[in-house]
Amino acid sequence: MDQETFTRLALAQQRQMYRIAVSYTASSADAEDAMQEALLRAWHKRDTLRNPEYFGTWLNRILINECKTLLRKRKRRLTLPKLPPIAASPPDEEALALRQALFALPDKYRVPLVLNVLEGYTLQETAALLAIPLGTAKTRVARAKKQLEQAIGQDPPYEAAAVPIRQPKPARRCTEHAPRKP
Repeated sequence: MDQETFTRLALAQQRQMYRIAVSYTASSADAEDAMQEALLRAWHKRDTLRNPEYFGTWLNRILINECKTLLRKRKRRLTLPKLPPIAASPPDEEALALRQALFALPDKYRVPLVLNVLEGYTLQETAALLAIPLGTAKTRVARAKKQLEQAIGQDPPYEAAAVPIRQPKPARRCTEHAPRKP
């Protein structure tokens, strides 16, 4: 893969990479560091990509691994208190509550939810990106949604219109003493 193609494909993935990195690291600066390291690693390993069609998935997998490495390193050093952003516009209360609830989720639930719901990956792709079984990905996304719903105290907007309400099944009659039909 030549430099021009790599640059073009990486720029097309930039916003998505940033959102994934922020969902993992919960910090803009750490997200940018992880992105830079992932792009550098991808550039050096670009010859290992078998099918250029999967460049985005390949690059996101490298990014997730870099985020995990960064988080491991962060646990080993002393953390400073976070300062409020200087030029940020004030978010509305609902968005702030959702963001806080999202970042309060454990990584194992937050990341699959972000990949599936916010980034639009299928559950199969999410499972492959995170190197977990499909059933585990489904469970983690469902649990993340439930925890978000509980934390916010209302139905999340991504579920409100999409999920039909099921009617309860009628109770089964006891047929133990009833005569059988021929």
